Amino acid sequence: MRIGREQEVHTLRELLRAAAAGRGGSVLVEGEPGVGKSDLLDALFAAAAGLGVRALHGAADELGRRFPLRAVLDCLSGGGTEADTTRAEIMELLRGGTGDARAFEAVQMAAMDLVHALVGRLCAEEPLLLVLDDLQWADDASLLVWQRLAKAAPGMPLLLATACRPVPVRRELVRVRAGLTERGTLSVPLGPLAPQETARLVEELVGAPPGPRLRGRTAHAGGNPRYLREMITGLAAEGQITVSGGQAEHLAGPEAGRESGAAGQEWAPEFLRTLRDRLGFLGRDAYDTLQQASLLGTEFTVAELAAVVARSARDLLGALSEPIAAGLLADAGDRLRFRHEVLRQSLYAGFPTSVRSALHRDSARALAAAGAAPATVAGQLLGNRDPLDSWALGWLVAAAQELIAAAPAAAAALIERAIGQGRADDPARHVLEERLAETALLLRRPESAGLLATLRDRAQDPDRRSALGFMLTSALMIQGTMAEALAATEDALSAPGLSPVWRVRFSACRVLCRADLGQAAQACRDAQAVVAEAGTLADPVAQAEAHHAMSYALTVLGRGRDALAHTARGIACARRSPAATDIELLLLVNHADGLTELDDPEAARQALEEARDLAVRTGSTGRLAGIEARSAGLHFHRGTWDSAVSDLERAAARRVSDPWLPVLVQGVQALILGHRDQRPQALDRLGRLGPGVLRTAGALRYCGSLLLARSLVAEREGRVADALGELLPVLTGEFAAGMFHESHRVLPDVVRLALETGDTRTAEAAVAVCEAAAAAAPDFPGPATAAVRCRGLFAQDPEVLGQTVAQYTGGSWPLLLGQTLEDLAVAQAWRGDLAGSRASLGRAVNVYTELGARWDIARADARLRPLGVRRGSRTTRRRATSGWDALTPTELKVATLVAEGCSNPEIAAELFLSPRTVQTHVSHILGKLGMRSRTEVAREAVARNAGRGLP
Repeated sequence: MRIGREQEVHTLRELLRAAAAGRGGSVLVEGEPGVGKSDLLDALFAAAAGLGVRALHGAADELGRRFPLRAVLDCLSGGGTEADTTRAEIMELLRGGTGDARAFEAVQMAAMDLVHALVGRLCAEEPLLLVLDDLQWADDASLLVWQRLAKAAPGMPLLLATACRPVPVRRELVRVRAGLTERGTLSVPLGPLAPQETARLVEELVGAPPGPRLRGRTAHAGGNPRYLREMITGLAAEGQITVSGGQAEHLAGPEAGRESGAAGQEWAPEFLRTLRDRLGFLGRDAYDTLQQASLLGTEFTVAELAAVVARSARDLLGALSEPIAAGLLADAGDRLRFRHEVLRQSLYAGFPTSVRSALHRDSARALAAAGAAPATVAGQLLGNRDPLDSWALGWLVAAAQELIAAAPAAAAALIERAIGQGRADDPARHVLEERLAETALLLRRPESAGLLATLRDRAQDPDRRSALGFMLTSALMIQGTMAEALAATEDALSAPGLSPVWRVRFSACRVLCRADLGQAAQACRDAQAVVAEAGTLADPVAQAEAHHAMSYALTVLGRGRDALAHTARGIACARRSPAATDIELLLLVNHADGLTELDDPEAARQALEEARDLAVRTGSTGRLAGIEARSAGLHFHRGTWDSAVSDLERAAARRVSDPWLPVLVQGVQALILGHRDQRPQALDRLGRLGPGVLRTAGALRYCGSLLLARSLVAEREGRVADALGELLPVLTGEFAAGMFHESHRVLPDVVRLALETGDTRTAEAAVAVCEAAAAAAPDFPGPATAAVRCRGLFAQDPEVLGQTVAQYTGGSWPLLLGQTLEDLAVAQAWRGDLAGSRASLGRAVNVYTELGARWDIARADARLRPLGVRRGSRTTRRRATSGWDALTPTELKVATLVAEGCSNPEIAAELFLSPRTVQTHVSHILGKLGMRSRTEVAREAVARNAGRGLP
């Protein structure tokens, strides 16, 4: 069975069965080159013999269009002695028809009559299948014969099957295709493979399911099976694919002798050349225009292309219509998009390197002159490998600030090149150095601190020195070096001539540093004075930063509701000034963190969505990575793990230097994989974090998921003592203080594992630490509930654990509910309540099944089995991986609303989700159902409900 074409194969076989029974017909398979049309016809041809149908096969070619009936006669070859005799008679007749046009037309008509009669005689002997591939190249006479046969086929044991590309567009071909449709010819359009189908094809080719990097590479084939096969064959031949732990993965890293497109992906030159050769069906103008468009990236506007090729948009319509019709370009709103990124890269690599650089340089000037956005112009300058000329340098100095706001990564790359080739005494160099420092800080790169320190020491103007010093302090705090940040703050506060505004802002930084360095009480007292002084100033940024400092100190002290009030006041201050975007983003994220700890996940989600929208709108990519990571953490705790993984992948793709970010991203990812019992993948994620990754305060704050993931993997391998050892750092003062209020998520596992290893002293210590954490954070319900659970675990007290279950039931923390139900089942079994234990175990397994937490199900069974508790018939089954049964309840709700015609915003409002989350659910639905559009989902949902007797 052809992957992704199961329905189409079934349709064609049903037509063949009908023809075998005397009910003939005609079918036209349509689609872009390489999409699998010929493969589908081959499958039909191979099935004919088993149904008692004679099958004849031919293919038209471009050169054969000059010879009348060439395609049909080729199709009839191999039809037996009578067919060969008639073919020879027809060819002799056509060779003799060399008179005037009218006489030759009469000869052609006579020849076509002979073809029609021959097919009739063959059908009289036995059912017949005629397969004609590449109809787009067929001569006009063959097209007319095929149309005549299609008209007669329903009354004969004859199936006509042909395949056709969307280009070239010929008048006669358009007319004949319309005629075929009118006569009942069935059209079978072949679209690209869905991501799930692509993964299945890759697995078939390499012998193992693809990992994330290989999936990313194969996505560039755009779902085209031929490109995908050639891509995998090329990568495998070069040793670029490895299979380990039951998964196939692409070896990361550039290789020598490989070429890349503007997107930076490397491919073997031979592979790219093969793909370019596949585009030979395009006209010269269409090919040249498409190649010029490859300089602009995956997406471009017609106006941008017009500027680059110095032609009007109207003049380009003809050149673009052919690649659009061929499915090479797709509509993307107000832009056009290359459907196959790898094809764009093959076209791009077709330019010699020196020519490519010159074209990028000229394109940059043309786009700037046409008023294109700075990011678009910068993309062309980055493609130019030659030194920046005087025009490019001048443009960069003038456009730097606008470019930094819109595309900071591109700005940094260009500015670094400009500084590297400039003279030390060039006035523009100092301007660009400051811009580079600002960009590095915005991107949260580690080199920003060194650049800013140099610029601060060089600055003569007090106000400028303060601004650079503030950025330096921010950079040091981002990197988690709080002692150095505090020293830089004290140095700035002692400088003469410090303005009141800068005094407030540096004082707020000092509060943050002291709170992180274990001086939270003093920091809170200092913050009160900072907030009061900020209130006397008419500076929204200073006021927002003062409230942020106060909220942070209060959070460390466990006063969550007071902290939340200050984040809200800080956000209100920040919104009074466009210069306060960065502090507004930080406050929104902290507000979301506070709401999460106060068990208000929906409000937290809304705050993160607001922060994400603001970050995208303002190009704040440095903050965006943190927002995605926080969103992933929230999704994890709420049990929407697929959405968490999507957020984590976006966060990991951004280049930032926050030391806590990889700890959170890889930790949560590994924890999800561990719960799903995907141990090799979890180990891979954990292996991406080097030793000493928890050295900074920021990393400690978000290390809970990482510690739990390490412990889970050890327990899964049967190393229970090691699993406990991975969690023991939370009992130390350094970790307990550094983790803020996250330790309560780890401590119940410490109690459980300590009891399983017989270490009651450690279990008792963990209970005490959890109770202390709850007392230190009276506003937050999480630590208090965890403390009750720890006490119930230690005492194996079903009544106390039942209180914890009641706290989690109906809440937003399904994994904690499942784990507590599991603990309750163990305690009930110990007390002899086997019926109650079995019921609690069943509830726990139901929660785990809903989450896809296969390891937790196995662990729960293993803990209860020695106590005489089993789940009986095991009616709870593993969730399917495809089809309707694979959909989660939320995905089923989304699919139902899609079937009702609701848009993503309407679904978001109905289910109290964000539009981005709805889009993620729709993507998962399409993948699990193997569908390509919302229309298919709606159609299938209606049919499914009808089959079940539902309205």
